[in-house]
Amino acid sequence: MKIPFKRLWEQYFLRELFKSFTLFIGSFYILYVLIDFSNHTTSFHSHHYFQWQELLNYYFFEFIRRLDVILPFALMLATIKTLCALSTHNELVALMASGISLKSLLRPFILVGLFFTCLMYLNTELLLPKASKGLKQINDRHTSLKNKLEDRGFVQHIYLEDNTQVLFQYYDEERQFFFDAFWVISPDEIYRIKYLFLHEKDPVGRYVNYLTRNQNNELVEKESFNVKKFPQMRFNQKKLQETLSLPEDQSLTELVKQLPDKTDQTNHEKEAQIIASFYYKMALPWLALFAVIAPAPFCMRFSRNLPVFMIYACSIFGLVSFYLTMDAALILAKRQVFEPFWAIWPPFTFFFVGFFYRFAKL
Repeated sequence: MKIPFKRLWEQYFLRELFKSFTLFIGSFYILYVLIDFSNHTTSFHSHHYFQWQELLNYYFFEFIRRLDVILPFALMLATIKTLCALSTHNELVALMASGISLKSLLRPFILVGLFFTCLMYLNTELLLPKASKGLKQINDRHTSLKNKLEDRGFVQHIYLEDNTQVLFQYYDEERQFFFDAFWVISPDEIYRIKYLFLHEKDPVGRYVNYLTRNQNNELVEKESFNVKKFPQMRFNQKKLQETLSLPEDQSLTELVKQLPDKTDQTNHEKEAQIIASFYYKMALPWLALFAVIAPAPFCMRFSRNLPVFMIYACSIFGLVSFYLTMDAALILAKRQVFEPFWAIWPPFTFFFVGFFYRFAKL
């Protein structure tokens, strides 16, 4: 079995690449933290119980959530810097003159791109769902209920194990309660619950109104309770998590389990969002490989006047264009303007063919 990176020049390439990559990704995120912290200074200081440990957790979760953006950018800039430096210093020419093919010279960069592609898949599968949940808990802890309802004021619903359903306006992840919930047992029997807590063995409601339908076919309040237990209310934890977490915050395996069996079910908005998010999460990690193969042909020009600035500018423009195109495709798929497959994969294939064709010619 051939051991990768055993040659000195391969180790030198990797060392230079990772030095630049560490510099760029660290600089990007430090700048992001400074800008974000300055925008949220009032919010952070308005809560005297906002501890430094919690602040570190917040930005660690943010780093995981932003990794699909900053990692390809840092890898692309590191690749350009390393290849341009090798080219302008004639190190590539010297290595090729010694009998090393251009394919072999680019192999360390391709393997690094594939490694980071796998890393982004692992981040999507393992870390991103936990980071999204952690961020939601921190936001729930430090955001007033009024602001939460302004951010997400539409009605949501979940079916219980007995096929009754609960309509609610908001769910607090930190304290585990529903706000402004309606337990619809039947069209003639409804509980209105201002706060429905789930952290105890039996759900507990506070400020509960029991509504029934009278002889005039009107829903009227029959009883009211300050506190009431609901031992007969049984939540399906799987359905609860699927309802409360957005598709973009779920792992690939969770999305696979929710994919509809029939393609004609994509006319439902929820299912269209699940399919679109699944395709998007399957496509986006390959951007780490694109970040290597896209600028490589332009950096390997053996010329006295290598247009380094234009290489940086065009590469950044291309990467931003890819992000904007994929985000637009995701929105079109979620809004059911196009089917998720035709919204996500054609633009992805267009970029892939364009990047790979130029690299294959090299």
